[in-house]
Amino acid sequence: MSRHLEWPEGVDVEGVRSVFKAYDIRGIFGEVITESFAHRLGAALATYLDLNSLVVGRDIRESSPQLHNAFLSGLVESGVHVYDLGIVPTGTMYHATHVLDVDGGVMITASHNPPEYNGFKMNKGSSAMAGESIQELLDVFLQSKFKAGEGSISNKNILENHIDTIINSLEMPKRRLNVAIDCGNAVAGPAMLDLFNNLEVDTVPIFCDWDNQFPNHPPDPTRIENMQHLAEVVRENNCDFGIGIDGDGDRVGLVDEKGNFIHPDKMLALFAIDVLKKREGLSEQERTVIFDVKCSMAVEKVIKEHGGIPLMLRTGHSFQKQALRENPLVPLAGEMSGHIFFNDNWPGFDDALYVSARLVELVSRSLEPNGKFSDLISKLPVYSSTGEAKVHFECIDKFALMQSIIDTINSEGLENSTIDGIRFNFEKDGEVVGWCLCRLSNTEPIFVMRAEAINDENLVWIKSEVNRMISPHLDITEFLNQD
Repeated sequence: MSRHLEWPEGVDVEGVRSVFKAYDIRGIFGEVITESFAHRLGAALATYLDLNSLVVGRDIRESSPQLHNAFLSGLVESGVHVYDLGIVPTGTMYHATHVLDVDGGVMITASHNPPEYNGFKMNKGSSAMAGESIQELLDVFLQSKFKAGEGSISNKNILENHIDTIINSLEMPKRRLNVAIDCGNAVAGPAMLDLFNNLEVDTVPIFCDWDNQFPNHPPDPTRIENMQHLAEVVRENNCDFGIGIDGDGDRVGLVDEKGNFIHPDKMLALFAIDVLKKREGLSEQERTVIFDVKCSMAVEKVIKEHGGIPLMLRTGHSFQKQALRENPLVPLAGEMSGHIFFNDNWPGFDDALYVSARLVELVSRSLEPNGKFSDLISKLPVYSSTGEAKVHFECIDKFALMQSIIDTINSEGLENSTIDGIRFNFEKDGEVVGWCLCRLSNTEPIFVMRAEAINDENLVWIKSEVNRMISPHLDITEFLNQD
């Protein structure tokens, strides 16, 4: 049975196309993303996936209740039986798709974006939709014929089960830790405090209450400037370390006991060492650790030193999860963005609650008596690097511009990978001394650039070489100004 939906009055088709991103749907509420958009999206998703049942969660944004009601209306009128999870972190929605007999899940959120934004993260079954599937959903959204039926809505409290599942999957901490937690006034705050209380961790919470205007700082813990309050609280309270959680509860950032910011790829390296300790003699797939093109070469070095097989992939949480589905024996994956995916005692989805609990368990048994969190970090290789530069551009054909940069790098004869833009190595005397990444962002009209070298001297040299090669194509002043 099908039905016809008229195209919403005043809605621009090109505007609609612009909010269907690589990993999700996201934009400013009241512009393209409206209640009528959400209603049509519910009908389109039900039609595209031929849904019978779906779990739906939402974050605390001011616009989330309106989008939630309209989205559920579109689903129910398409014959979908909806399990309404209420206000939950994204990890809880992912968990629900694994433990409930449903066809998929949706989280209404815009993650760490400013308060005026909102959007939709979508799963087909327990697998995140991304790339081609989101563009196919767009094609269905743009048509006028949709599935019809009589669905229903049932309220489902799954958060408690989610937290219990995390606790039951881990050993309790070996020693009592004192940890500061900053949730940026976003959705994960109460759940994080509940989890850490059950783990018997002493906590110093800041900004763990809900405020959908995010008044203290944006809930993005991978930016140093957003971790300054946490750093101060850690020092003042003699905490073992501090954890920052992002806007929808699927990414983690860290500071050590001195308040020093820890880049997320160092957290991935710590987890890789721990996971690989138990995998000596196993197959290559069982010893593989996946990381994205933004990560430090320290990650690859650590994986190799501990008997693992490093596998570098393109950036994007959906692509990492897809790789784990295709290689189910791989125990761990992660990104520079703070998405960490455990696939050993956890079903491979990014969940800040689980990652935080796993970190507490690791630190509690790894530290020597009177040891410090920074002792663990200090064992990792240290290299010189730039920050992540966002290089803006004005170009009609961004893909042609990207290709011209790739062609120039190839003409220089540099070893490179083009799985995501281009990451190219620099050598001296036959040894790699550093690399540079230049890739198109999946979410913004920018190039993302980053460079790393074995020391400051080589970093200066690499930046000058990058300037020589890329500047004829692109103004990279924003990259060159990075320390």
